[in-house]
Amino acid sequence: MITCLEFRRRIGAEPFAADAELEAHRRACAPCARHQDELRAMDDVIRRALEVNPPPREAAAPVRAGAMRSRFLAIAASLVAGIALALVVLVAAPRAAIAREVVAHVLHEPDAAAPGAPLPAAAIDVVLAPAGMRLAAGAGTVSFAAHCVFEGRVVPHLVVQAPGGPVTVLVLAHRTIARPMRFDEQGYSGVVLPAPRGSIAVVGQGVRDLEAVARQVFDAIDWDA
Repeated sequence: MITCLEFRRRIGAEPFAADAELEAHRRACAPCARHQDELRAMDDVIRRALEVNPPPREAAAPVRAGAMRSRFLAIAASLVAGIALALVVLVAAPRAAIAREVVAHVLHEPDAAAPGAPLPAAAIDVVLAPAGMRLAAGAGTVSFAAHCVFEGRVVPHLVVQAPGGPVTVLVLAHRTIARPMRFDEQGYSGVVLPAPRGSIAVVGQGVRDLEAVARQVFDAIDWDA
């Protein structure tokens, strides 16, 4: 079966693509199926907004100026409404996609969040240094640090053992958001914070004061190491 990454690459290029491999993955992976459904819905909205079918030439009949103006205004209103809706989808979809992608990544690597011995600073530096960052001691106990593929990019993936439970930290230099966002997805809660370069996502399950934990990790990162 194809991976989530390959599935999303293929349907990103062609939302209505369908073959045996894609259909098998859709049935087995609900997050990917929802992602394709949203891409298809967005594609339909944009297509309908840009579709203006004039009447056949032979069916055309003389109309009064007032009727022509009314028809023009109706078409214009439909276009404006359709384009506005498409813009709303385009703006809202990336924010919702971050939540689904982050949680999907956590679900695909369940062992990463298991309790473990604290990693030495050198092991954490190996992951963060290529991105021009380092982590100070104030972040808490880091039990996992690795490079992971997220949306086709290699990103730092950390797990911090917070008092209320483990939290997954993904540094998303390629994902820019204007303001902090909170989400709840498939039993997980998460916070995405704007960062000097991109954003940082912090996700946990049943973690108390998740925003405080996220801010603690964020403040412990030296973004210009």
